[in-house]
Amino acid sequence: MITTSAVGLIRGSGLLDSRMSRQQFDASYGVCRVNRVRDGRLCWYTRGSCSGKMMAESDRGNPIQLTAVVLLLVGGGWYFLHHYRIDGLDEVSVSSKRVNESSEQYISYTDVPSFVESTDSNGPAPQSTPDPSTSAANFSVAEQTNLGSFAATTPAANIGGLKIASWALDGFGPTKLANPSARQNVARVVRQFDVIALQQIASIERDLIPRLVEAINQGDGRYDFVVGPPTGPVDRPEQLAFIFDTARVVVDRRQTYTLDDPDNQMTFDPLVAWFRAAQGRPGQAWTFSFVNLRIDLARAPNEVALLPKVIQAIRGDGRREDDLVIAGLLQADDAYLLPTLTSKSVKATVRNRPTDIFGRYQTSNLLFDTNSTTEYMGRGGVFDYLGTFNLNLAEAETVTSHLPVYGEFSANEGATY
Repeated sequence: MITTSAVGLIRGSGLLDSRMSRQQFDASYGVCRVNRVRDGRLCWYTRGSCSGKMMAESDRGNPIQLTAVVLLLVGGGWYFLHHYRIDGLDEVSVSSKRVNESSEQYISYTDVPSFVESTDSNGPAPQSTPDPSTSAANFSVAEQTNLGSFAATTPAANIGGLKIASWALDGFGPTKLANPSARQNVARVVRQFDVIALQQIASIERDLIPRLVEAINQGDGRYDFVVGPPTGPVDRPEQLAFIFDTARVVVDRRQTYTLDDPDNQMTFDPLVAWFRAAQGRPGQAWTFSFVNLRIDLARAPNEVALLPKVIQAIRGDGRREDDLVIAGLLQADDAYLLPTLTSKSVKATVRNRPTDIFGRYQTSNLLFDTNSTTEYMGRGGVFDYLGTFNLNLAEAETVTSHLPVYGEFSANEGATY
C-alpha cells in the first residue's frame, strides 16, 4: 500500500530558497572554559578547543554561583542551537529557524488512485477509493508560500517547441558543485533546455540545487527549480529535481508530489510535477505531467516491470491530465522498455543509441504515449555535450558519465505531427 509522502518543495523564503547563502552550515565548535582567581575575583575566559576539563581552585569561589553560571551557559547554548542557525564561514550571520520551519506545512489529496495492474494502457484508469489493504498511492504535496498556479501566470508570446530533457548526474554533490569546471558545464547543459529532470543528486546539503540554480541564472533569474525530499536507502539517499526556464514553462506547485512506496517495490520514489507552456491562454497552452524516475540498477528488472502500475497511479491522481512524459535513469534500453509497457503506442525519444559518454550503454530515456500525447514534434535523442562544448572524456567525467536525453514538444495543446 502506498502511503502519503510529502514533497519538501520549499520556494521563495523557505529552506530551499534559490537565494540562499553559498556557504555551508558549520556547527563544529568546541571551547573550554577556565576560571582563575585574579585580584581576589573569580575570572572566566575561553581557552579554545580542548578535550579535558580545566578548573583552578579558588578559596573565595562560591559553588552556588559557579553552578548557576554553568547552568546559564548550558541553557543559553541549548536555546541558541534549537532556535537559530549560523550561516556562512567568512561572513557569519545568524537567523531564526522558525521562519524555515513554518514553511514545511503539508496538505494531502482526498481522492487518490489505486495502485493495481492496468487493464487498459491506452487510456486513463478509472478513479477508485483506495482500500487500505490494496492501495499503493496516497499522495501529498508541500504547501507553498508562492503557489505559482497556472491561472495566476501571465501568458507570454508564442515560444514554439519546448525542449524537455532528462539527465543523470551520477552523484552530484558539494564536491562537484565546488568544481568551477563541473559547475560551468552543468549550467551550460541545463540552459539548452526548457525543463530538465535531474537524477542522482546527493542529498548531503539541502541547499545544493538552489546554489546550482543560482550558478545557472548568473543574475538573470530566469531558471527555477522543484526538488523532492531525500529518497532511497538510508546509507545513500538521493534527490530528484526539475529545473526549468520560467520564460518557457510554468509549474503548478500544488500539483507536485512523490509517489511513495512503503513496501520498497521501488528504491527511489518517483517525483511528479505539472507543467504548462508559458504562452497563450491556459486552455490553449500545452499542459503535461512530468514524471522523474530513478531505477536502481541492482533491482532494475523488478522496478521496470512496475512502470505500468506507476503510470496508472499517476493517471488516476485526480487531475485528468492525459499527457504524461516519463523521464529518468531507467537502467534499460528502448528494446527492453517498450515491450514492458505493453502498449504499442508508447514511444521513446532515444532509439538504438547509447546514453553514456563512453558509447556503451543506453540507460536513460523519455517515454510518452502517442495516443494521448500528440504534441511530440519528432525531434529528440541524445545531447552530445562533449562535442557541443569541445570537452574531452576527463572533463566530462568531472560532471557525470551520462549524457542528457531530450524530446521536443509543441507548446500548443492538441497539436499533431
